Amino acid sequence: MKFEKGTEKNPSGNLIVYCNVVGENPLFPGGKIIASNVVVSFLRIGENFPVVTFPPVSLDSYDDLKRIITDHYDKYDVVKIKDFEMPAGQEDSNSYIKERMDHFENVVIRYVELCKNREGGSFPVQEKEPEGVRDYLDALANLSLKVRRSSGIAREASLLHMERLVETFSGKHPEFDLHNFRKALEVPGQTGEELVGLYLQKFNAISYERYEDASDLNKKIQALEAV
Repeated sequence: MKFEKGTEKNPSGNLIVYCNVVGENPLFPGGKIIASNVVVSFLRIGENFPVVTFPPVSLDSYDDLKRIITDHYDKYDVVKIKDFEMPAGQEDSNSYIKERMDHFENVVIRYVELCKNREGGSFPVQEKEPEGVRDYLDALANLSLKVRRSSGIAREASLLHMERLVETFSGKHPEFDLHNFRKALEVPGQTGEELVGLYLQKFNAISYERYEDASDLNKKIQALEAV
């Protein structure tokens, strides 16, 4: 089980499991995505953790799911399972659906085990709406880390969330070149890591009116971007 958002060590207890649909979708005609929500309660009953598995739903497009994750970004872990591709024969189809249901149940069981193992650990912190410059810079740093560490649809949702943050932040504080920072997030590898770090350091220097430091950092940024 590979997380596109969230980690095995610190599951939130609220999981979206999804897969792409290849070809015809006989369960939900026209749907390109099948997704389900699994909620694990940490209010255990004896040794058992109550679990609610919501029925799978069909979404018309990948963008629909991305929008849901973006709008509720801090609430969900996200796991993608292998594509759903129905075989041609009726007998094969029935066997395939059972196989996929078994696989989904195994994912749920594994997720519940992860939740049990993290009992007593720290819970994910719900982010508050930024207010001052420091709040925005903290949110920018935290979200940039999530962008770099996530993958698949969760990464795309992180980037969309970042675009909204950048738009709001830049509207209130145009002194920060946030759109260039947003572009730096797309740069792969170590160069991208360095660029993001330098931009955050520069923004921090500007916020404390250390303009000479900010100028030096900007020269380093320009040198990296010129490569």
